[in-house]
Amino acid sequence: MALSPLDILQKQFGPARRQGYEPDEVHKFLDAVRESWEASLKDAARVREELRQALDDADALRAQQDEITETLILARRISTDLEGSARRESDIIIGEARLDAERILSAAHEEERELQETVIRLKASKVHLVAELRSLLGAQSRMLDEWE
Repeated sequence: MALSPLDILQKQFGPARRQGYEPDEVHKFLDAVRESWEASLKDAARVREELRQALDDADALRAQQDEITETLILARRISTDLEGSARRESDIIIGEARLDAERILSAAHEEERELQETVIRLKASKVHLVAELRSLLGAQSRMLDEWE
């Protein structure tokens, strides 16, 4: 049977058949028990409220922990996606750079071939001009000899 402070306050005792207790002492003791009981009930209520608040706080922290966990998972996914995207982009840039390098090398080889052909033509022209010049100088020299 659960007793409340009011039950303790309202408790009546029957008359004692033989030597009983002093009624004033009993009432003082019952008042002290009631006050102690009320204080215990208030403490219990306060502790229950603190427990409820602590449980609410724990639930809020669990919710925050779940959100943080989800955020971390999302951040990992984004990081992985960004890393993959950066790798793909770098592969594309490297591929384009290689193609550009091949085009530049091809153009340089073509220009080198054209310059070599030009050098060959110039050397042939030089040989031809030198031969013509000798021929012309020889003819001029003979004309001078004849003129003297």
